[in-house]
Amino acid sequence: MKNKIKKQSMIDGDKLSGEFYFQSLLQEAYVKGVLSSKESERIQLECLKLLADSTERFTRGQSSSIRVEIAQGIMASNLFTIGIYLKSLPDLDTTIFHIQNEPLEKLYEYGLAVLKRKINVAHYFYNRVCKSKLKTANQAYNLTIDQGFKPFFESYEINFHAHEIPSDIDYQLIHPVTDLAGVEFVIKYLESLYYENLFCSYFDADTIHEVMSGYDPSYKYLLDNICAQVLQNALGCQLLTAPPDRLDFSPADLNALDKKLKNHSQAELQTQLETATRELITDLKLTNRSLKKYLLTSLPKITPTVFQGLATHSLNKVFVPRYNPNIKSIVHYNMGIKMDDKAYREMIMEFLSCRFFDDKLAIIKEQIKTLADMEDLLIAGELEPTEAAMIFDLLEDIELAVLTKRHPLHPAIDAIDFSASEIRMQQNLDAYLRTLPRERLAKILSMTTTIEVV
Repeated sequence: MKNKIKKQSMIDGDKLSGEFYFQSLLQEAYVKGVLSSKESERIQLECLKLLADSTERFTRGQSSSIRVEIAQGIMASNLFTIGIYLKSLPDLDTTIFHIQNEPLEKLYEYGLAVLKRKINVAHYFYNRVCKSKLKTANQAYNLTIDQGFKPFFESYEINFHAHEIPSDIDYQLIHPVTDLAGVEFVIKYLESLYYENLFCSYFDADTIHEVMSGYDPSYKYLLDNICAQVLQNALGCQLLTAPPDRLDFSPADLNALDKKLKNHSQAELQTQLETATRELITDLKLTNRSLKKYLLTSLPKITPTVFQGLATHSLNKVFVPRYNPNIKSIVHYNMGIKMDDKAYREMIMEFLSCRFFDDKLAIIKEQIKTLADMEDLLIAGELEPTEAAMIFDLLEDIELAVLTKRHPLHPAIDAIDFSASEIRMQQNLDAYLRTLPRERLAKILSMTTTIEVV
């Protein structure tokens, strides 16, 4: 008895297939010497006998011959059903004991009973998914829930096609379901989708729509996961110690995130994201343990996305600013006509030669008549942050909004795309905006979504 237990413990459960559990278990048990050649031969014969019995039921006794592909499908269904039962046992020792001491026909019958219970579990999670369904324009999400599972619940057949998945599932999860088949696949998919719905239910549906519109205005046609983007935005807010339900980022926010995260290794970044996730769970008062685990196990996928965004200066594609596609540009702003090139060159040379900033301000007040010329001067004027701030003080909020829209500072900026003078101007503007009262800054940033520069 001790020797048998030792042999059984040699089987590595991690090497067993989830989809072809019974077959992989038999192979591993035979290779490890847990099953003898005689036992393996007996199992093979019983598999053939079970196939013959199933075939007779399939044809209702009217024929003993069927097409090869049908026989292969019935055999796969039988083995899947046996595997379903064996998976329900507490450990591999018990599993091997049943294989060695129970006829396969009995294991198959036990498997059918487990399958019937699992169908009820699938119904349970489907109902939870329907009740927690998001209000979203995404077609793949809506079609998957509204229509994708109807074939399964209407035509899933456990006697001859238990391993099949009659469904039309297009929507992608954070954790794709792999190495499962039949009702097990459906349960795992629906369970995961329920946890994603549950997390998203903590945020306003219109806010999520704006987040996804910021990700891609045509997101309703995409297969991309909604929950992943909501989670990323929530974590970005958490890292900024901003309210997580805001799910939005200004240029200054993105710059702050870049500075906060850019010097971390990928391992350090994941640790920081894990801390932020645990804080998010606390702040949102999440109580579902499975949901907490689902979010934490999502980090190994989210971390490389954030790390890549930092490396490629595209953090705005990770922590996505919200965009309301229903708000149309209602303010057409004309920046005015620029002075001619000769007059501009003379003005800039005079400006740069000034020793005192008061003299520079005098030039601005006397010669700068349009925002177009002011923009050029802010770029070419070699201004220190304090000097630029005093010039920005001369501008109206709408003028600041125009400049903010035309010169956002965020990690997507690359020295190849912008000159040093342009980057300096963007940095000066960003620094100035961060000194403004929150209400005024919010007003200016709101204006940027409704301005169209002509």
